[in-house]
Amino acid sequence: MFNKILCAIDGSAITERILLYAMHFGKKEGVVVHIVHVYEPPEQYATQEGYEELVKSYREVAQHVVQDAREFLEDVGLQVTGEAIVGPPAQVVLEEADRVGADLILVGHRNPKDVTEMFLGSVSQQILNQTRIPVLVIP
Repeated sequence: MFNKILCAIDGSAITERILLYAMHFGKKEGVVVHIVHVYEPPEQYATQEGYEELVKSYREVAQHVVQDAREFLEDVGLQVTGEAIVGPPAQVVLEEADRVGADLILVGHRNPKDVTEMFLGSVSQQILNQTRIPVLVIP
């Protein structure tokens, strides 16, 4: 059914649920799961002393998030690739899905406080609006 699954993760509790779905879909022989964690260091502090250290910390945490996810899926026998990327989350996820040839995107969505928050401005909504491949949004 699916040959290449892109999992967009952020290290939150939703990540665990995304990885469980990836594990379920990935049981088919030959499926490759590509993990992507997109992060954006706060640019408003770019001129402040110590900003380079802040960016380094963001990068290290992001790499750990990806590595932990990879190890979890590899431990259950899945073929996994992954990386941490700086940039606008929805745009990077869509570019990565295209680059790796994903035929399914798994993405999380935090529980909204109200209906307007559910549909306006969320990364998952942007991905849904801009892709032609199936997207499974996991709450």
